[in-house]
Amino acid sequence: MPIVPLGIGAYKASHLPEVKLRNLLLEKDLSGLSPDATLRIDRPGLTRLHDYGAILRNAHFRTSTQERLVVAGGTLFSGVISKGAIAGSGIAPMVSTAFATIILGDENLYLYNTTVSALDLPDDAPAPAQDVDQLNSYGLVLCRNGRIYWLVPGETEIDPLDFATAESLPDEGVAIRRLGDEFWVFGAENIEVWQATGDQDAPFARAPGRNFERGCLYRDTVRRYDNTLVWVGDDWQVYRASSVPQVISDPAIAALIRKAAAPCTALPGIGIDGHSLYVLRIPGQGSWAYDALTQQWSEFSSIGQTAWNPHVGYQVNGQIVLGSVIDGRLWSFDQNAVDDDGDEIERVVTATIALNGKPPRNDSVSIGVAASEDCTIRLRWKDGQDDYPAYYDEIAVSAPFDVAQLWRLGQPDQPYRTFEISCVDRARVKIAGMVANEGWR
Repeated sequence: MPIVPLGIGAYKASHLPEVKLRNLLLEKDLSGLSPDATLRIDRPGLTRLHDYGAILRNAHFRTSTQERLVVAGGTLFSGVISKGAIAGSGIAPMVSTAFATIILGDENLYLYNTTVSALDLPDDAPAPAQDVDQLNSYGLVLCRNGRIYWLVPGETEIDPLDFATAESLPDEGVAIRRLGDEFWVFGAENIEVWQATGDQDAPFARAPGRNFERGCLYRDTVRRYDNTLVWVGDDWQVYRASSVPQVISDPAIAALIRKAAAPCTALPGIGIDGHSLYVLRIPGQGSWAYDALTQQWSEFSSIGQTAWNPHVGYQVNGQIVLGSVIDGRLWSFDQNAVDDDGDEIERVVTATIALNGKPPRNDSVSIGVAASEDCTIRLRWKDGQDDYPAYYDEIAVSAPFDVAQLWRLGQPDQPYRTFEISCVDRARVKIAGMVANEGWR
């Protein structure tokens, strides 16, 4: 058993050994150190910006006024200054035009421009508001029956005649998202694409031939990401917008979504040193990050929790700002941070070796580790369907690069042996591969 095949993605399937890639991302190794030409690099940590004292319902950056807007509990904040009340308790979609910010608190619409005021739908609106976005400084409001209202640039009230209806959507309206110079209307069973017309009397029209027989399960999974849109479809799979929606999830991710304990949500697209991430939060099943660079999924987690703490945020001017799902903390996703606001980050990768015929001896393993500080690598292993032992073998490694070695691991039992490598020390860590029964090469 020479090169040990460390995981290149997170994967859970019944009756098979779980592949863990937790709080790690993949990169091609150009240094020549890794025996499998792949580095597992740790994700950045979280540095606190402020604590708003109540669960964060959204964080948004208003470019025209250079304001950070945060909905915490029932209050809208500009920076750290309270600006007014926002009803509801769930995620509060926010979008800014050149003139104002539109906020949706459950079914209540608000307009913010130095102060918060109610933005009412026309009296004859057939259903409550479901989602908001903007195109060409028109504020867009999707109602649950598929009707779309727009707020004319510079206006503070919606004209009752300024609406259109998603014609191929007799089902429930779920989400509305701008993509470039068009917007997509997501229903429970169908998707329509609309475009700007340049006509002030009828500013938007359906794009001919651009409707898809694919629905959307959860509003807050629809995100702009890597120059496209991504969402959870009505079949529990994750889709990426294209000429025809493309599946980017695997069967294991779809199975986790199907088991979700509550509606799934996703962070806006995050870009880190060439890694473009779509982070999907699946209540009860964890948080899972899709990387456009490698087209693989990894698990993001927080110590002591099922999922990763952040659930809302934005990226602007190179800064990534993220908000907590359990309290009022707002963070920067910080490349220099070696922990999550004081909490350890557990980095984990596993590997399974199938044993065919007579099991060989497992005399040694060697793990290549690059680190910003001297740290400790933890290793444990199990055979077949056994559980991992409660203890780890701990191996000290020296920065900037070292090989962690362990001898006499015992003869494995069929049908396979699974290794788990982890690190919780406060250091930036890269796992550069693993070999068994021979020296590092």
